[in-house]
Amino acid sequence: MATLQSQQRRGWISFGAGVFMMLFVIGIWIWVDLLLSGGASRDSAEAAFLGKLNVAFGLIFIAGALGTLNGWRMAKTGHRSVALIVTMLVAFGAGLLVAFNASNGFQTP
Repeated sequence: MATLQSQQRRGWISFGAGVFMMLFVIGIWIWVDLLLSGGASRDSAEAAFLGKLNVAFGLIFIAGALGTLNGWRMAKTGHRSVALIVTMLVAFGAGLLVAFNASNGFQTP
């Protein structure tokens, strides 16, 4: 059985990983938007692709925020929230699915 201090340490690690994930996703999101925004203004297919990517990045960011929230809660109480973990995994999986479908549907000239 894990001790309270061990669970709290895991919570702080989860909190840090969630913050890192959110910052990393935001950085890549901004970079991809800057790269594709010029073409999206001229081509409707590229605009649709960029819109799907924005949804995917948003869902993955939400997963990071939920991980951060779960880590904070775990660091303070020593107990994890199964509901937050499941919701985080669903959001992350949905983001990956949207990104996969967007990349398969985009045809390059």
